[in-house]
Amino acid sequence: MSKHGAVIWFTGVPASGKSTVASEVEDKLRSRGLPVENLDADEVRANLSPNLGYTAEARDENTKRLAWMAQMLSQYGVNVIVAAVSPLRSHRDRARQWCPNFVEVFVDCPIEVCQERDPKGLYARADRGEVKDIAGLHMPYESPNGAEVHLRTDQTDAQTCAQMVMDKLVELTYI
Repeated sequence: MSKHGAVIWFTGVPASGKSTVASEVEDKLRSRGLPVENLDADEVRANLSPNLGYTAEARDENTKRLAWMAQMLSQYGVNVIVAAVSPLRSHRDRARQWCPNFVEVFVDCPIEVCQERDPKGLYARADRGEVKDIAGLHMPYESPNGAEVHLRTDQTDAQTCAQMVMDKLVELTYI
């Protein structure tokens, strides 16, 4: 059996840049001819669990499913990218326990910048009172204590951030 693939878990508040940087890392891994699967939490939720919701229990279940899928894929040598708010450390700690070659990437960006970016209109909906369950705004978001990579996407462009992740994967000998 081949070596486990890396599990690269991007965490941060909505609109911090998780999916953007994750896509750049995916491209860099593919350009090296490495097997990669990008499990974007929004896409996985929409396709596998559209009725799950955003309660604390639903968020826990969604991150559990993502961690399980990442573990399953990585055991066959696939490098797995997960871009998920995963607001609680316990969510990410579980993923770390389940997945060898785990790399936590903290996509750090001030909430004010995220509100300005708002690519999905989530913060605008919150301003109108339509949603009240945004991690980091209405609900807790626990920043990582010891992420392998800490990105400041308000200060660094996506390509540079992706290269920082790639450098860490090389340093850890995961790729």
